[in-house]
Amino acid sequence: MATVQEVLNGLPGLFNTARSKGYNRQIQLNITGEGGGLWWLEIKNQVCTVHPDKLENAKLILEMEDKDFIDYFTGKVHPMELVRSKKMKFTGPMTEGIAFNAIWNIPVVP
Repeated sequence: MATVQEVLNGLPGLFNTARSKGYNRQIQLNITGEGGGLWWLEIKNQVCTVHPDKLENAKLILEMEDKDFIDYFTGKVHPMELVRSKKMKFTGPMTEGIAFNAIWNIPVVP
């Protein structure tokens, strides 16, 4: 199984530049659990970069456990399942959360 750090390292490769046109945001990731920590994503000019630590004044904050974060980005679980079960929490405008989900090429695992 992948680690949180491996998934974070792979996020730029999962990023869909075409779908991110005009989506310039900074997003806080609060990952709990043994492999968790604080990171933030900068999405600017159709490029995604991952940064360690906490981002002050983030408009969108994504919180989940390490296993759920890995399952989300490896396609083992649909993001709406995580939201409905309250395993993934967005703080910020719901439209931002929906847009966030749309900018990734997440594999679909049956």
